[in-house]
Amino acid sequence: RVEYATVEADPRRAFFDAHGFFVARSFCAASECQALIARMAGLVEQWDPEVDNAAVFRTDAKQEKAQGSSDYFLDSADRIHFFTEVGAAAADGVGLRPSYRSRKAEALNKVGHALHLRDAVFRGYSNSAKLRELVGALGWVSPVVPQSMYIFKQAGIGGEVTSHQDSTFLFTTPRQTCLGLWLALEDATLTNGCLWVRPGSHHEPV
Repeated sequence: RVEYATVEADPRRAFFDAHGFFVARSFCAASECQALIARMAGLVEQWDPEVDNAAVFRTDAKQEKAQGSSDYFLDSADRIHFFTEVGAAAADGVGLRPSYRSRKAEALNKVGHALHLRDAVFRGYSNSAKLRELVGALGWVSPVVPQSMYIFKQAGIGGEVTSHQDSTFLFTTPRQTCLGLWLALEDATLTNGCLWVRPGSHHEPV
C-alpha cells in the first residue's frame, strides 16, 4: 500500500510540491554509476537478439498499439527484456539489422522492466538507504517499485520521447501516486538527450 505524507518537514519536499520535480545533484558517486554501466554491459553481452527476439520500443504514434499488443513487452513486468530502436531492428522483425549485429548495445532503446527484481546490482541501488531516504523526504510513506528500466539514448537513431505523464502508464487509485526517479549515469546536457520537465505540470489532469 502506498501512502502519501501530508506533513511538510523537508525543503526538498516543499520544492517538489511546488514545482513537481526535484534535482538531487551528485546523488551517486562516479564509482556507483560506473558499476551500473558495467553491469548493464554484462547483461547486453549475454543477450542474444536472435534467440530472445527482442521487441522494438516505439515512442511515436504507433506506441500504444505496438506495446499494448506485445506479449514480450507485457511479460517484461517481472523479467529483464531488451527493446531495440526502430532503426536497428531487422526488416522481418527477427533480430537486428546486419550493421548492428556486431554492436548490439548501440541497437538498444532500453532494458526493463524488472531490473530491481532480477539483478543483484540494480536491486541494490533500487533498495539503497539513500534512495529510500529521498523518497521518504518527498512524502512517500510506504513506496513500492513497480518497474525499473535502463535507457540508452542512442546517438543517430534514438527515438524521440515526446511530452508525457508517467501516470498515464502507471495509473493508481484512489489518487495518482506515481513517482519517477531518473538517474543520469553520464553527464546529461541539452545536446545529448537530457530529461526535460515542465514546472507545475503535476497539477494538470492525467
